[in-house]
Amino acid sequence: MKRLIVVFLILMVGYALNLQAQQNKRAVAFSKMEFRDNQPYVEYKGAWVKLLKIEGIDIAKYIDYAKTNYPTDWKYPMVRYVHYIMDDWKILVKDSLKATIKYKGKEIEKEFALKKEYRNMATGYYLKSIGKNRLTRRHVKVETNKYDYLNVRFDGYKQLKEGWLTKEEAIHDLEHLEWQIENNYSYKDLRGFDYKSAIDVLIADLREGISNRDLAMQLKMFMTNFGDGHSRVSAKYILNKDDKKQLPFVIIKDKGEYYAICPKNNDFFNKDYPRIESINGVGVNKLFKIAKLFVSKTTSKNIEDDAVRYLNITAFILKFAGEKNINKVNVKFSNGKKTFEHKYKLDKYKNGNPLKRYYLHDEVLAGEIGYLALNYHMDGRKKFINALHENMQKYKATKALVIDIRGNSGGSRAPLKALLPYFIKKPVIVNVARYRIDSDKDLHPRDGYLIDRYSYLEDYVGYSKEEKSVIENFKRDFVPSRLISSDKFTDYHYMVVSPTKENNTYYYEKPVIVLVDEGCFSASDIFAAGIRMGDNVKLLGNTTGGGSGFSKSRLLPNSKIKVKLSRMFSYQPNGSMYDGYGVVPDYQVDYTLNDRLGITDSQLKEAISILSK
Repeated sequence: MKRLIVVFLILMVGYALNLQAQQNKRAVAFSKMEFRDNQPYVEYKGAWVKLLKIEGIDIAKYIDYAKTNYPTDWKYPMVRYVHYIMDDWKILVKDSLKATIKYKGKEIEKEFALKKEYRNMATGYYLKSIGKNRLTRRHVKVETNKYDYLNVRFDGYKQLKEGWLTKEEAIHDLEHLEWQIENNYSYKDLRGFDYKSAIDVLIADLREGISNRDLAMQLKMFMTNFGDGHSRVSAKYILNKDDKKQLPFVIIKDKGEYYAICPKNNDFFNKDYPRIESINGVGVNKLFKIAKLFVSKTTSKNIEDDAVRYLNITAFILKFAGEKNINKVNVKFSNGKKTFEHKYKLDKYKNGNPLKRYYLHDEVLAGEIGYLALNYHMDGRKKFINALHENMQKYKATKALVIDIRGNSGGSRAPLKALLPYFIKKPVIVNVARYRIDSDKDLHPRDGYLIDRYSYLEDYVGYSKEEKSVIENFKRDFVPSRLISSDKFTDYHYMVVSPTKENNTYYYEKPVIVLVDEGCFSASDIFAAGIRMGDNVKLLGNTTGGGSGFSKSRLLPNSKIKVKLSRMFSYQPNGSMYDGYGVVPDYQVDYTLNDRLGITDSQLKEAISILSK
């Protein structure tokens, strides 16, 4: 009998533990979670903090798992079902989770209790951001045909079995997007885009509904009109596998002409007929204009550069132009006098880039001029930053230095924080920004909203006495090129860089030229304007892409299309804006045709010439 009682008690304890485990599975650790640049942030001590790890596992692994298993809306399981992911990985779920967060610039590990009430709070907060808010108004028929081009469809007007939105669902999504633009978008007035009329044009053409894909394509073109390169709809919602097929060469544009080139040997694809006139009878300039519809209206050369990339997605652009038979296309070449035509199969070709670009490269050129290139990415990882310091030690005895960031599409501001101290003797302000808060007034982080960008409010406790003095002096002369509403944006956040002795940093007093071009964007824009604050630093090349918006994804409630909207209004130290304007170099030197072929490098040659004088 005693043995039966013992067995019964063991079973009851086991049942209780199992029940507790099941209860835990219905609990979550964070009462609020939101996503910025697709990275999860949680609420901690009244501030939004970046979530880095859960139970010692990098958050990127959780995200990858969620994307694999829930591709249409991976953020929802990240908010509500992280414990299920842990269960799949055989990680014991207890009464709390150990999470690593970035708080006040430092990585710390904290215990977060699992609570059932958090599940509903977190879910409610997430769902509120993707559908309950919509701007309902009377949608009028727009007389102008200015935005009629937005109504192009691939799937047509006949209802599909899958991926179809009813008219009401599509209107809901568009009204929700308009609400987000009105309440969360920092750059809604940047280019004077009449987005209300554009939305009315889209709604007027809905008829019985629209496919997810066609709505995504329309919104892709819609968002480009704001002039903000960070705000966009990802092409992955629009391009299927066949749409991505290309020609067996790369198209480049130079001085209004289009050329077919073979990047592998830095030469024209057809030496006797180097130019392209048409594809399937459609003029290449017409195709280029179509490609521009999918490119944010930022700086002129950045628009052209991005449009040429879209032009090289030949199948998609031809389909948009109304071409039906695009498995094999007829290309007309020209040498300026005669033409030549040939058929090519569209396929996946590994065409590459003819320009020489480096992840990280250093050497000493003739004339004892140092050359440091970081063209792909502003990498913020410790290994990369340490490598930058190691490279700078090699340039101590050089007579001048070239830093090449052409084509660098952004990333972290850490490389600027690492390199600028070599060129300054006192603190300098490299970026001034304000964060949009009119629909996010429930949280007021003590040090501001932009600590991940090394930008803090004026009263930040981490500023030194000298840095505070620099900010005070800066404020007297700072004139923003565009004024914005104080009730919709925070006070100014300042990114200050100071001299340091860390990492054997020394003062490099010789002249420095930084090579920039239209491919520099986001953190590279900040780098360009910031590094120029160095005592002997000049920029050479083309105006940068222009972008510094700190985007946040917004999920449309019915289609689940993700639209990125910027939350930050950002200024260069001279008061000019980044977004839509870019950083103008001190020496304007454009690429030549041979440069685009990868044969010569006129910008580097000009920089060496200036530094050798």
